This record gives sequence, C-alpha cells and structure tokens, in this order.
Amino acid sequence: MKKFIGILVLLCLLAIPSYIYFSPTFEKNLPKISSTHSNFWNLRDKFNINISDESGIKYYKVVLINDEKSKVLKTKEFLPSEVKHNISIDIKLPDFYQIKGDKLTLKVEAVDNSKWNWFAGNEAKKEFDINVDTTAPITEVINNNYAMRRGGSGIAIVKVSDKYLKEAYIKISNRDNPKEFYKFKLTPFYKKDYYISLLAWPYDFKSFSADLIAKDMADNISTTHIPIRWILPKFRHPKIKITENFIRTIDIPLLKKMNMSVPNDLVEIFKTVNEKVRKINENQIYKITNVILDKKIDSFYIRPFKPMKNAAKKAGYGELRSYVFNGQVISHAIHKGVDLASFKHAKIYASNAGKVIFEGWLGIYGNTLALYHKLGLVSTYSHCSGFNVSVGSIISRGTIIANSGSTGAVFGDHLHFGIYIHGIPVTPIEWMDAHWIKDNITNVILKAKRIINR
Repeated sequence: MKKFIGILVLLCLLAIPSYIYFSPTFEKNLPKISSTHSNFWNLRDKFNINISDESGIKYYKVVLINDEKSKVLKTKEFLPSEVKHNISIDIKLPDFYQIKGDKLTLKVEAVDNSKWNWFAGNEAKKEFDINVDTTAPITEVINNNYAMRRGGSGIAIVKVSDKYLKEAYIKISNRDNPKEFYKFKLTPFYKKDYYISLLAWPYDFKSFSADLIAKDMADNISTTHIPIRWILPKFRHPKIKITENFIRTIDIPLLKKMNMSVPNDLVEIFKTVNEKVRKINENQIYKITNVILDKKIDSFYIRPFKPMKNAAKKAGYGELRSYVFNGQVISHAIHKGVDLASFKHAKIYASNAGKVIFEGWLGIYGNTLALYHKLGLVSTYSHCSGFNVSVGSIISRGTIIANSGSTGAVFGDHLHFGIYIHGIPVTPIEWMDAHWIKDNITNVILKAKRIINR
C-alpha cells in the first residue's frame, strides 16, 4: 500500500510540472508587437501599433522618447472579463506637444494573460526608431502640351524633389466619377529630380482631370494640377451588317480555338465573341502594353507612324459600331485603332525603332505584334498573316516586321493598327501626323529642356 501511495505521489509530482509546461494557461510565447507603418512619421497622421497574443493581452504601455525626455502616450490594463487577443492602437501626439529634431522613439511594452513566470505573464518590449518628416515633396509642372482630345495623347515634364520620396505619378481622373482613374508612371528625365511621362485621355472618360501626385515615406502628399484644355471630337457611329456565314465560318471556329463553349443561338454566338471575347482580348492587350522599360531618358524623338505604303484608311479610332443581324441591332463595340488596307499580305513596316514585346494570336485580333518605343508608347499590328520578327528583338526603323492578313474576327485582309500609352488605347491618327507630333511632343520637350537649363 505504501508503495502504491509513493508511486501515486510521484506521478502527481511529475504531472503537475508537465501540466504547467504544456498547458495553454501557462503558454510561454511573448506578445507580438508590430506596426503597419515604416520608420517614418509625419506627426499629423496616427501611428498604428498592433499587439497580439494567444492568451490575450493583460496590459500595454506606449512611451514616446525625444530629446532624452519621455512621455507616456497610452497605457491600459484589461480586466479578466475584457480578454483581447488582438489590439490595434492609434498613436497621436498630444495637442501642442513639440518634437525636437527629426528623430523620436516609441517604446512599447505588453504583458499577456499567461500564468507563466510565476503568474506574472510573458512581457514583450519593442522600440520603434522613427524619422520625423513633416514636409511634403516639392512638385512643379515644367511643361505640358496645351490641349488633349478625348481618346488622345499628351506629355508632361515635371519636377519632384524629396529626400525620402516614396512614389510620384500623374493621375488622370474621370471628372464625372473621380473613383475612376489611371496612374501614369514617371520616367527620370535629363537632370536630377526631373521626370517625363506620356499621358492619355481614356476614351471611356467623357471628361478628365490631370494631377501630379507625390508621396514621401512619411505619407506627406503633394498634389499639383496640370492644366490641359479639352478637345471633344465627334466619333462616327457606323452600322455593320453581320451574316450567318460570318458567324459560322469566323466566330464559331474562334470560340473553339479559345476552348470556349459555343451557344446554340447565332445571335448569342456573335455577342459572345464581340463582347466577352473582346473584353478578354482587350485585358490581355492592356497587360502587354502597360509597360515602362526605360530607367532614364534624355530625349524622346518619334517619327510619324506609316506602317503600310499606299494604304487606305478603312475605319477610324473611337467608332461606336452597331452590329446588325437580320435587320436588328444585336451588339455594339468601340473600335480602338485604325484599319488600313492596300492589297493581300501587304508588307508592314516599323516606322520607328523599338523592341518586340509580344508576338502571338489574340482572339478577335488574330496574329498580333507589339513594339515598345520608349516612355510607355507601344504600337500594335493585328490580323497579320505572318511575322518577320520575334519577341525580344530590337527593330530598326524601316524593318519589314509582318504582313497584313485576315486572322481573327475580320471580314477581309487588312491591318488593325493600334497605339497604346501605358496600356491605354489612344487614337493612332495623332501619332501618324508629323505636325501633331512636333507641336504636342517634340516642341514640348525642347521647351522643357530650355526651362530646366535656365
């Protein structure tokens, strides 16, 4: 009996420390202290601190240290009934509190509800060494083109300076719906702190606003408006007749090639190609053409685009097409390029030097080639019968890059020529016009250089 009692006591003695060691009540992990901020603070916004712990937070304290002086900013002890496993603390300076210099430290202490450490809990400490920056970046618009048309292009040369610059871009917003906007990346230009960017007024925006935005590491933001006059062109609204033969010989094979289901109804087949497939292909083109390959440029010279010799223009940019089948309008689409035609399998030339960034089949656009020409300017060549260049090749001006064809969803042999700026389709007619290029691109850059050199 004594032996049994001895064994029982021994087991109890072993069980108690085992329970203490492995029980969640006695967990040994320190509270985790983190922040979503970088090590910069503008002192106006709140500085966020996060504390988490599996047994819950019992107590925390945040102390500010500056100029060898300390001040408790926040402290709280939670009752047992107020168990919180995750806490988000927004730190704000007290009113009229003066920070000296450009450095401060936030010291955070946190204790959890664990019974470890003789019921005292686990204590964590962390210091955030912070750079104080209350000055917004300096921004200036050096020069830009005077006016832009809807669906057209522009350019801006700007100056942005900040020791801790985080990002800078030009924002083109839809004035009717400011939540719709595009960011146009800035490329370092000519001298330190100067940048250049091509711009586009998206066709989908009936109005627009252009602003230079700069943000530093402390989230100080500068916004400078770029004054650009609007030009509102008139676009054609042609009606295009669709035949049963077109749907059966063009649309159905295209859907099968894309491994998409083919509806039973002829109208639905056409709508699927014209609306769903078109959207898929346009998203693909956006991803292909929304690129900036330049780290820095000192100049930007572009010649008028003349991709085909003696070609006739068959369709223009911005046409709102209505497709008619058996006397009824069944679908619509915006034409986002220029159609050029001469003769079957006509030679297509590179009007400007560039890099081949895409070569392949793109649904309704058929065989498509894309060339990059600096500053996010990309030219595309669709419906080709064949290519003479490959991805990655650097193409010289005058190179025969492809031949026209009838691949994709088309009625006959022609070239669909597109111009994209940062992925946005713009009217190619401007870039085919030497006078427009001189007035709106070349001269704007030259004047900006003269201003910079003053």
